[in-house]
Amino acid sequence: MRKSLYVEPFSGIAGDMFVGALLDAGASFEAVREAVAGIPAEGIEVGAEKVMRGALACTKFTVKVHGETEAASSTEQEHEGPRSHDHGHDHDHGPGHDHAHDHHHSEDHGHRTLADIRKLLEKTRISKPVRDRGLLIFDHLAAAEARVHGADPSSVRFHEVGALDAVADVVAAAAALDALGIRDLFCGPVRCGSGMVRIAHGRVPVPAPGTLQLLLGFDLRLEEGRGELVTPTGAAILAALSTPRPPGEFYPERVGYGAGTRDGGEVPNCLRVTVGRTPDPAAEPPVWEVAANLDDLAPQVTARAVEALLEAGALDAWTEPAGMKKGRSGVVLRALADEGRLAAVEEAFFGETGTLGLRKHRVERSKCEREWVKVKTPFGAVRVKVGTRGGEVVSAAPEYEDCRKAAAKGKVPVRKVMDAARAAWREISTEPDPNSST
Repeated sequence: MRKSLYVEPFSGIAGDMFVGALLDAGASFEAVREAVAGIPAEGIEVGAEKVMRGALACTKFTVKVHGETEAASSTEQEHEGPRSHDHGHDHDHGPGHDHAHDHHHSEDHGHRTLADIRKLLEKTRISKPVRDRGLLIFDHLAAAEARVHGADPSSVRFHEVGALDAVADVVAAAAALDALGIRDLFCGPVRCGSGMVRIAHGRVPVPAPGTLQLLLGFDLRLEEGRGELVTPTGAAILAALSTPRPPGEFYPERVGYGAGTRDGGEVPNCLRVTVGRTPDPAAEPPVWEVAANLDDLAPQVTARAVEALLEAGALDAWTEPAGMKKGRSGVVLRALADEGRLAAVEEAFFGETGTLGLRKHRVERSKCEREWVKVKTPFGAVRVKVGTRGGEVVSAAPEYEDCRKAAAKGKVPVRKVMDAARAAWREISTEPDPNSST
């Protein structure tokens, strides 16, 4: 299983709402603060506090640049509705395409190109996974705006999402996902709002053109709610990182609510996320464990049954001592088999043991990567089975049959050959390339 996130934008989505929801679901605020502090610019501060949105307790994430947060401009506000602090800065999505939405920040409204933002993030003191996610978000935003305005993505100039507070939102979002260990994101229906928004060349419908371009393929609830409920930053996060559908098999663990700035209205102005686990598509498929209780077989017959199960294609087979009814001693014979060999393994059970019934159930496995490394010993070549996980060696075991044959040929105890094989492995494992002698 792998850690996943289900995003529910039932009241829209913005960058700060997304970060607040992740913090509410248990992401480390210190990890977020440290990542934002790594941005090579002075005067950026972040905060988080518990607030109510309707009847829901939420976390409100805030960004200040030189001590200031955004304030709504009453002279340019085109519509009411649930808002968030990155809903509607001045936008510049390309040469001559200045959008004047309803929020302004007094600092850092110089235009930035995608190359400028890439350089800024590459200088940021954050981990590579966090940086890569942040760059991916901006790449999607540039591609969408370029498509809308018939421009090249490299020529797109950001204003709203080029401001330091919006860059901080993106970095914070990537850091919070990393802190939670999220591998996959899924997104439910996106409530977009309604109305019109003023740009430099007139008024356009909600969602704004670039936002709508980002959300192609998503389940959009258009004309639901008043005002602009989805910001470019929020849409870019969804487009870059999420799959536009609910998860299938999903095991929830924690829920978080991230607050937008405004309160009131029929629908609480917040975003809900659920942290849970989904099947790992790269994981080994489940296998079957088959078992039978035996109390009437000679030990030699039971031993032969284990051999027969392995010959039938079982991944493993073993016995466990068991106390049977009426005080009889017995064993539980077990085997693991994949789907393709299950029938053959069952036939081996019935044929070799005479049991009247089997129990079976699916089990999941976590495996190390394995490889054979041949080492030289005074008694001949011996294979060593090396297990690795996450690139690190976790086990190295000499192959018994190789050691047994070498011991018989050299007329020495098998343990002596096994010790020599382990020593030979330890010697080559300290080399830069452990596989060079294979």
